[in-house]
Amino acid sequence: MASAQYETRTETVEKTVVVLTLTEGEADALRDIVGASDGTRTMARIYEALSNPTSPAQPAPAAETFEYDGVTYDLNAKYRDRDGDVWSFTGKLSGSGVPRVTHTGYADNYDTIAEIADNYGPLTKVTP
Repeated sequence: MASAQYETRTETVEKTVVVLTLTEGEADALRDIVGASDGTRTMARIYEALSNPTSPAQPAPAAETFEYDGVTYDLNAKYRDRDGDVWSFTGKLSGSGVPRVTHTGYADNYDTIAEIADNYGPLTKVTP
């Protein structure tokens, strides 16, 4: 199953690149076609790329923590406030970039971790 994706990448000069996703059989067939072509410089580069594929660099995992007032919070964890209420992160940010949290059992909440820490802290990480 072949697919093509156009992406824009910013380098010294911005250019559009085409990323092909091919099965091994499709790559073999394309390599054969390109290898049998008239030998232009572009075709030679394509043939070289097909013959010597590189593994994509693995991106560093995204930081899933947030620091507030000297405390680092794990955005995948739940936290209990001093009243015993449990809060979890919604995956959304406030306009100033502070993670939003929701009280367990409530669908929508616009509180941020900073507001909860200031008003109901200290917060304790809930361990499974």
